[in-house]
Amino acid sequence: MPSVDVQDMRAFFDDYVVRDFPGRRAADGAKFQWPGDEWVTAEVREATYSTLLEPPPGQPWRSIVEIGPGSGKYTEMLLDRSMAKLIAFELSPALLDSMNQRCATAVASGRLDGRPIDWTSNDGLLSAIGPAVGTVDLFFAVDVFLMMDFQSTLAYLVSAANSLRVGGRFAATFGDADTQSGWDRMIRDTGRHSAFSLQPDTRFHWLSKSFLDDVFTRLGFRILTSVSGPDGGDHGPLDIARRYIVAELVDPAPGQALRRQLSGET
Repeated sequence: MPSVDVQDMRAFFDDYVVRDFPGRRAADGAKFQWPGDEWVTAEVREATYSTLLEPPPGQPWRSIVEIGPGSGKYTEMLLDRSMAKLIAFELSPALLDSMNQRCATAVASGRLDGRPIDWTSNDGLLSAIGPAVGTVDLFFAVDVFLMMDFQSTLAYLVSAANSLRVGGRFAATFGDADTQSGWDRMIRDTGRHSAFSLQPDTRFHWLSKSFLDDVFTRLGFRILTSVSGPDGGDHGPLDIARRYIVAELVDPAPGQALRRQLSGET
């Protein structure tokens, strides 16, 4: 089965920032300053933050890892609303540059460390996180795993299980196969994308609630929140075709065992 090269994906997002976004920004009367902000409304961003990123009562975030910050819309919100230090891993150099400009004060103070994703081994992300492994309070990714096959996503979930402290939280969005809006998006994309194309695309990868429940249990997590977008209940103006998950790490042993297995230690 052919697959898209990582360099092509970098170029895909870099091209959006450099070529496509300026035209969209001009058409919107410069309403949006940063690339990617035009994809969701302020109301959706606030509902997403409330659903996924609010810390437990009396337990403020201190250490955060973000995967795929884009230009940093949720990065900025977390930095503004906490005193945490945040490591953000981004595929696109152009988006990473936008995030660093947007959050320049946090970069200068050392609270934000934006890094390119350039690891290739199963243990690479943990090596990049370094001494923070096992101490992270929040490991999150908003609208990243939507467009990633689950085999690749699993490497990030194993990394999260090893990065978080016991009681730390994982939060993310996934393509929601269980809702009408998910079905509608599946049908729309059926005529747009081919599995045999080598071109980068924006197709979602679809997962069911029962499958995700099982995966997180196997990795030593307890799911705290698992809700669908606006057609899944009264959860505020969440985005369509997405499942929003927050899970607490309760047992690090399963993730540690999988890390050793994937790294060839057992």
